[in-house]
Amino acid sequence: MAKLEYLLSLTPRESWRVLRHRLPGLRGGPSWQPNELIYSSKHGRGIRFAELLLRQEAVVRRAMPWEPLDFDGRRVVEIGCGPLGGFGPLVIFCGASSFESAEPEWDPQLFDSPEVVEKYHFIFYADLVALYGPRMDFAEFRKRLRERFTIQRCGFEKFAAGGAADIVISQSCLEHVFPIEGTMDKLAEIQTSATRFLHLVDFGNHYPTGNPLNGLYEQPPDDYIARRGKAMNLLRAPDIDALFRSRNIAARVVPSRNVKETYRGTVHPWWRERYDDAALFTQLALVAGPA
Repeated sequence: MAKLEYLLSLTPRESWRVLRHRLPGLRGGPSWQPNELIYSSKHGRGIRFAELLLRQEAVVRRAMPWEPLDFDGRRVVEIGCGPLGGFGPLVIFCGASSFESAEPEWDPQLFDSPEVVEKYHFIFYADLVALYGPRMDFAEFRKRLRERFTIQRCGFEKFAAGGAADIVISQSCLEHVFPIEGTMDKLAEIQTSATRFLHLVDFGNHYPTGNPLNGLYEQPPDDYIARRGKAMNLLRAPDIDALFRSRNIAARVVPSRNVKETYRGTVHPWWRERYDDAALFTQLALVAGPA
């Protein structure tokens, strides 16, 4: 039922993309077509990354001392930037010396396609000018994207960093990494004690259900994963905290959305034996540091 609700929530273009990756004879094509990205409810608005950053930093500031991330002259790494470069265009516009990421779906020809340049890059650029001021013209913006972007088509555990990162960011990535240990080892490798980082982790079911945790807790995680596949690792906020501590990365896990009030499911004893209500019903958390 959750999968049907998910499909019904998509636009016709998004539904077609899901189907063409599953129908015999259509599999094996490119991960994305330009129009699928441009008109995607998730990917089509580049400025959402600025909105996310502003909101998330405001949440973190309520929990700990936090100065806004300053990208000027910084080496920035993102875990899984998505097919349109994630935070990359924003940090380059804000003066980053380089932007690096590992993204299994990366296609440089798609990123530089005329449709994406016209209907994504330019609109994103115009919105960045409105928000941050006229730091450069569009031609210079495009030049910096070409010269300062390094995206490797691989999982983050195989990422070959060009040096220690000044800033590491991610948006709803860590919950999908399976297994996560290699990614955590890579983070420890590329970070120093001065590296600043901000990660959003979404512990929900990623379906448009009445409660974003519906369906998760009725069975042990191994049973859920066996049924749905390795789409999510089902770690909870205390697990993420322990993973950062195990790599000697001084992180603060800041819950930013609790959804206990609308949860109507039954919680299996496996979960009750290991987690309290705060851990079970935190849907979103930010991992920030240095703490």
